[in-house]
Amino acid sequence: MGTSGFFLILVLILLSGVIAYVGDFLGRRVGKRKLSVLALRPRYTAILVSIVTGILISTVTLAILSIASQDVRTALFGMEELKERLESLNREVLERNAELEHMKKTVHLYEEQVAALSEKERELSLSKASLEEQVRSLQENVKELEKQRKALQDEIQSLQVELSRLRANLLAVRQGEIVFRDEEEILRVVAKGGLSQDEAENFLLSLIRRATVIAQARGAGQDREGRGVVFVQEENFREVAAKLLARNGEYVVRLVAALNTLRGEPVIARFVLEENKKIFSQGEVILRKTVYLERGKTNPDLVIAEILRDLNILGVEKGVLPQEGKVGVISALNLSEVTRELEKREGEVLLEAVAESDVFTAGPMRVFLRVQSKIPEG
Repeated sequence: MGTSGFFLILVLILLSGVIAYVGDFLGRRVGKRKLSVLALRPRYTAILVSIVTGILISTVTLAILSIASQDVRTALFGMEELKERLESLNREVLERNAELEHMKKTVHLYEEQVAALSEKERELSLSKASLEEQVRSLQENVKELEKQRKALQDEIQSLQVELSRLRANLLAVRQGEIVFRDEEEILRVVAKGGLSQDEAENFLLSLIRRATVIAQARGAGQDREGRGVVFVQEENFREVAAKLLARNGEYVVRLVAALNTLRGEPVIARFVLEENKKIFSQGEVILRKTVYLERGKTNPDLVIAEILRDLNILGVEKGVLPQEGKVGVISALNLSEVTRELEKREGEVLLEAVAESDVFTAGPMRVFLRVQSKIPEG
């Protein structure tokens, strides 16, 4: 409340006091003189003066307040209008509240939609990443399949060439025109390592010359230019010469056919170098086999053939190089003796194959057989 408000209240209090004093003064005068107004008795006239005085106080107070304050005038004369405005504002507030509630529901709905869209976007992002990974994987698979397809095409072409060659060789075999088969050994020698460059090359050239004699005897011929009968690729020649140059020890040098060779054609060959290791010592039992003999029923030749087969398999497994498909060599005298011994025996006997001399990689594996009545202990 400001200073003007306090001043207005003070003026109203003073004015009300003045009016009350005047009314009281007039009432006492009327009472003492017993004046009459409007033909009323003096007593009622005094009451009328008091009532008029009160009315004047209220009227003056309201008039001053109305003059001094717009709010008072509004409260006195614009209450209905104010009520109508208030009701209108209340209705408007209710409408606004309803709109606000509707807006809140709409916002909540939109928020739910935004959340759903965000979740959908996250799922789509994950799905996109997964699909991109699958695409990369498929692209890599396609590249790998392309490589495999190219490799298969190359292999098919190679196989077609090989098939043509095999058909030609098959035809030649049927006509008896093959003089050397693929990987067939032409000759074999044992050589010392640690040679000089010239020694190694001259040694290999001497083997080619010896192979030329063997090949011509088998029916091989020179090439069209007449340069020779046996040819070795330079790379293979240099590689084997370098090994003989760099290594010490004893080695088996073999010259084998690299392809099937038809009659009248030159031989394409290659050198194979292997260390000549000692595999069995003289007197060493190489193989033991227990057999059950029935006199008159067991065929000794079949028993010996089976042990020879086992000896060949064992010798190849240990590293002995076969010659013409065979590894073990047994003298005819020993075979006859063992055959007679088996014919005499009956029941369980032990056959032993013993190294006749030291056996090396170059072979052959010379053995002799002996028959024992039971398996020796240890």
